[in-house]
Amino acid sequence: MPRFFSHDFPQFEMPDLKELIENPGLDLIGSTLGELVIDLENKKGIYVIPDDALKYFKYFQNRQSSEFMLVDIHIRRNGEEICPKQDLMFPLFPDDTVEAGMLIC
Repeated sequence: MPRFFSHDFPQFEMPDLKELIENPGLDLIGSTLGELVIDLENKKGIYVIPDDALKYFKYFQNRQSSEFMLVDIHIRRNGEEICPKQDLMFPLFPDDTVEAGMLIC
């Protein structure tokens, strides 16, 4: 199942500024990007929807919140980084890593 990372679920931490610790992320169910963001809301309450800018997503702490963070979602697959833009039908593979983070592209 794809693994998800964001500012709430960082891939790495440096709590003592000496050692980099890798976090496991969230294992989410989804054969498409759309199914994955639905599972993210079901499991953690985080609500993610496409932004009007046609590339990015609005990342809400919950569906009732009016405040959001604009994020760029990228997929890491077999050493390659893929930007699916807002394609919620983008297929995901079990070994994919999905990252919601800074606006990159």
